[in-house]
Amino acid sequence: MKKVNLTLVALAIMASTFVFGQFSLGLKAGLSISDPQAELYIDAINNSPKSYTSFLLGGTAEIQINQYFSFQPELQYVRRGFTINEGTSFNLIGIDIPVGAKATTSINYIETPLLAKAKIGNGITNFYGVIGPSIGYATSAKIQPKVTLLLDFNLPEVNIDLNKDLYNRTEFSGVIGAGVEHNVPSGKLFADVRYNHSFTNIINDPIIDVSVKNSGVQLSVGYAYLF
Repeated sequence: MKKVNLTLVALAIMASTFVFGQFSLGLKAGLSISDPQAELYIDAINNSPKSYTSFLLGGTAEIQINQYFSFQPELQYVRRGFTINEGTSFNLIGIDIPVGAKATTSINYIETPLLAKAKIGNGITNFYGVIGPSIGYATSAKIQPKVTLLLDFNLPEVNIDLNKDLYNRTEFSGVIGAGVEHNVPSGKLFADVRYNHSFTNIINDPIIDVSVKNSGVQLSVGYAYLF
């Protein structure tokens, strides 16, 4: 009898997987708005790093566990960064003339978010939430300096050597977000917003007391094909 019951349970699980075990592959694109958490020259320059907006591109897969839950691994390219401004002005015949310098640091990452997804809806339009860890690797970085004298003038870009001990190429972070998806023939359209918070420093220099962590918001839209 126990064997029969176990067989029935196994068949029920297999049937559930067959009914709900859909699989999808998709592409997405959007914006990455970096808001770095930093202790960076604060005493020296009296200015914290400013936010930085760039783009992201990626692929996503979804393995449905049941009607409400699924596992969603992703692979994406995203650019993050920050800007530091230092400036003043002087008065010339009653006109304030701005003088200053600006340095924008941009870092390119390949990331793999591993997300748990829960959704609710009518089966055609669904709202969902995602949460999970993400592992990133910095492939390249650069600094774009500018000087200001009435107008901004770009100076030559400077490539950053990420192999130096000052920089941390591997990033571990947490992701939480929400979105909406709508079924269309052969697939679904989706849009979501996420908050990403890093648990590791991009830069960590104890000698000059520099410490920067990534955080920020991602907005993306995409299409996934259902198999």
